[in-house]
Amino acid sequence: MSKNNEAVQEWLKIAYDDYDTAVFLWNKKPRPLQIICYHISQSMEKSLKAFLCFRGQFVPRTHSLVFLCRTCARLDSSFKTLLTICADAEIFSTHTRYPGRIEIETAAAKQALKNTLALYNFAANKINS
Repeated sequence: MSKNNEAVQEWLKIAYDDYDTAVFLWNKKPRPLQIICYHISQSMEKSLKAFLCFRGQFVPRTHSLVFLCRTCARLDSSFKTLLTICADAEIFSTHTRYPGRIEIETAAAKQALKNTLALYNFAANKINS
């Protein structure tokens, strides 16, 4: 396995670990929606960064899911289909970890959790195909 392949697989592992953490926390009562959604955004971010790494691109230090998704879409236009879910989840990356946090509805968090797995699988399939 090349160094680049190792890095790609590491990005995917981190992405899945964040998703898995969000699922684990989902089963806690009461549900810590703020931290669940933080892990959701982290998983999406790492999935997109895995694809960029796979394509040999510079992996920027940003939490902007929309920016990352658009960057992926310049390399593979099918990533445009993910822009809406990235836009919906982008607020979770910082607004859940600083004072003045946003209110998160359970239904929105549940949908974001589903979207996270969909994005992860989408990126992983692109990488592993």
